[in-house]
Amino acid sequence: MTKLNAMRLLTRSWSSLLSDPDASFRTVAVLYQDFLVRCRIRRVPGETIDLPAFKRRLAMARVDLDQETATSETWQQALALSESLTDDIQGVFLVLAQAAVTSAPCPSDLTLARIYGSHSASRARRLLTYFEERGLLVIRLDFRNNRVVALPDLDCETAPGDPNGPDNLAEDRSAAE
Repeated sequence: MTKLNAMRLLTRSWSSLLSDPDASFRTVAVLYQDFLVRCRIRRVPGETIDLPAFKRRLAMARVDLDQETATSETWQQALALSESLTDDIQGVFLVLAQAAVTSAPCPSDLTLARIYGSHSASRARRLLTYFEERGLLVIRLDFRNNRVVALPDLDCETAPGDPNGPDNLAEDRSAAE
């Protein structure tokens, strides 16, 4: 089997795993086992990735970047900043960084909670507070009470977004399917 075919099989395994609407609410360990099974079903050759590498790739896959952003120097800085965080919260930080780098609206609490693997909007708000206490970001509200997240180390910020809004990323993905 060629390396290109192996990459295609691996990509299909990732796609099928992430297209499951309940995947966001499963533990990383369960997702990892599911991923390994999908790779075996597709007979993906070669060594399997270990759990830490899987966690990092999962965080990156949830961000869903375009090629231009993924190769930018600012995004590489965001990745470097995320390495100081534990695996379970890297995905949340990277989604905020993506919104800031692309000047997209700040994700809602429900979106951030889902990326974290929770249904709790208050847990998402606590994560934002944690990031702010660590000096990774600064949160402000605009005149309409929409949240703007600035990442000083990246010199960029999100567009205003409704913190109490719906889970827009889940809606975008289901509309694309």
